Amino acid sequence: MKSANQLVVVLISAGLLAGCAGGPQIKQGCNQPNYGAAIIGGLAGGLLGSQIGGGLGRDIAMVAGAGTGAVVGSKVDCK
Repeated sequence: MKSANQLVVVLISAGLLAGCAGGPQIKQGCNQPNYGAAIIGGLAGGLLGSQIGGGLGRDIAMVAGAGTGAVVGSKVDCK
């Protein structure tokens, strides 16, 4: 059950961060934000973050990984 809760946290974080990541990149030369890559990057980052530590530290690592992955993923299509 705990892993299901962690997965929900990762999915929600990735979705929220993917939506936020699209705005500034449009002004920086991207034709269109890459929402698919942002979601995949957020999921991958959250999954990698879940491998670190335990308890609250693991939750923080998951959110940080999801955020970083979403931002990096959104820039895949930038020039």
